[in-house]
Amino acid sequence: MVGLYQALYRKYRPRTFNDVSGQEHITRTLKNQLAADRCSHAYLFVGSRGTGKTTCAKLLARAVNCENPTDGNPCNVCPSCRAVEADAATDVVELDAASNNGVDYIRSLRDDAIFTPAELKKRVYIVDEVHMLSASAFNALLKILEEPPEHLMFILATTELHRVPATVVSRCQRFSFRRLSRPVIAERLNVVAESEGLVLHPDAAATLARLADGSMRDALSLLDRCLDGSSDVDTGRVREAVGLPPRDLSLSLLNAIAERDAGHAFALLDDLYRGGLGIPALFDELADAVRDALVLKLAPTAEELLSGTIGQAETAKLAARYEAARLTHILSALSKTRSELTLSAFDKTAAELCLATLCDERLDAYPESIIARIESLENRDYTKSRSDTAHSNAVHSNPVHSDAANETAARLSLSDSSDSINPQPIAAHRAEPDAPPWQNAEKTIPAPPTPKQPAPEQTTPEQTAPAPKPKPPAIPAEPPKPQPAAAAAADGGDFWNGILNRLKQSGGMLVLPFVSDARATLTGDILTVYVTDSFAINMLDRDNAKTALTTAAEAELGRTIVLMTKLNEPEPEPAAAAVDVIDRLSARFGDLLELEK
Repeated sequence: MVGLYQALYRKYRPRTFNDVSGQEHITRTLKNQLAADRCSHAYLFVGSRGTGKTTCAKLLARAVNCENPTDGNPCNVCPSCRAVEADAATDVVELDAASNNGVDYIRSLRDDAIFTPAELKKRVYIVDEVHMLSASAFNALLKILEEPPEHLMFILATTELHRVPATVVSRCQRFSFRRLSRPVIAERLNVVAESEGLVLHPDAAATLARLADGSMRDALSLLDRCLDGSSDVDTGRVREAVGLPPRDLSLSLLNAIAERDAGHAFALLDDLYRGGLGIPALFDELADAVRDALVLKLAPTAEELLSGTIGQAETAKLAARYEAARLTHILSALSKTRSELTLSAFDKTAAELCLATLCDERLDAYPESIIARIESLENRDYTKSRSDTAHSNAVHSNPVHSDAANETAARLSLSDSSDSINPQPIAAHRAEPDAPPWQNAEKTIPAPPTPKQPAPEQTTPEQTAPAPKPKPPAIPAEPPKPQPAAAAAADGGDFWNGILNRLKQSGGMLVLPFVSDARATLTGDILTVYVTDSFAINMLDRDNAKTALTTAAEAELGRTIVLMTKLNEPEPEPAAAAVDVIDRLSARFGDLLELEK
């Protein structure tokens, strides 16, 4: 008769504390207590699944009843050890609180616990998943747990410590079991594989350790699934047995997302779906790969933190193709879709929707996608603004367009001086080829003939007669300073509207909403923009917005400026404003008053 097959995690369960992997801080303490005969009456083992809680509980029950212990370890030879190991000892009771969580069951346990052991030295109760007990069951357990008989020992195990009442925790010695590291799991897998006569490749052992997520029982169960009669276990065999997609497929899908090729991504997903592989497993692989790329992007020297899903070299190439912000968005979208796949009846459609939004952020309405779209537009507007500025500089440097520029400056100057005496038509103020630009901007009467025009050979009586006295021109408050025509017009006219128009023409549409209601002052080379709220200041302080606004201002003013942003429009001082009005009136009408006298 052929015996039943025994699972690897049961077949290779540790028989001594020395065989327990990765929990030396617990096994060392338990062995010292057993050797010194200072065992507690109640223990609480806390930790995630597969970390050795039940194994250590059984070892403790065996060692406390062992007839010939060795350095705190059970001998596994005496009748007591063999009876406990074979689950034949009536004095060692293992309970499952998940299925026996009522108060009546705990009351019967409490009534039976007062009796002395039948065969062994101590009666041991191992209560697994103790957090599943009801509140009344915990209350029934409290009294005997606090003051048990000398022959009684409780070993409680749980994966959720927060669900165990504090009154129970305070009556036990608590030991926290850690998640097992990948090297520890891989080493144990190699030992088991060697005992089974298997050839376990290092990459396959690393893959199994990664999939186990710190659980030795899960790792041995996964290795059990890879045994198909062949003694050679490689990475391909592990991925096929576990149901993982090929590593090349995951890498190709991430490259398609990087290139924003939704068609290629859909084709790869369809091949996976037709091959019978699970989409949730694919998203787990993609999330691990993107997480590794993000870690390598933010911490290039932290190779020990990588999971090795697609290999370190491929991860470095992937990190070079993505920005950190986009990696964060992709990881968030993959995690969200992965949690929805278990509840969705159309998992392929949900996966395709996720891939579509990852390839084109415009299809997504989440805040991360909106931020990505704004940054893309800002980069595009910044590039366009730079090209428009270069084109504008080229136009101004071309002498063919100098007349048009000077005429525009003269128009702006005349519009500001509309109240001056005897205004002249705009056509009379066109720039002369040899006249400096500041003269063209400041003149309000026709310029005299240039030397290039021929002088008259004879003088007529009409020309020799005394000409009527012309009206005096408007005299500026200060002598004109040599500056470009565009700058003079801006200083003398509505330069802020000119800057806004240039900003609109250069493609700075993302900046306009924050400065459309703003006011500006120009002091020397310092342009101060006063906005209405702090949010606009934060947006204008961004590099792309500041560059676009500075470029438009320099193109309008014709010189290099320094941009500053402040909150609210300044109120001019009354005294300074009055003095400024008096000075301007004196400059305009002072000479006229002298002539009238």
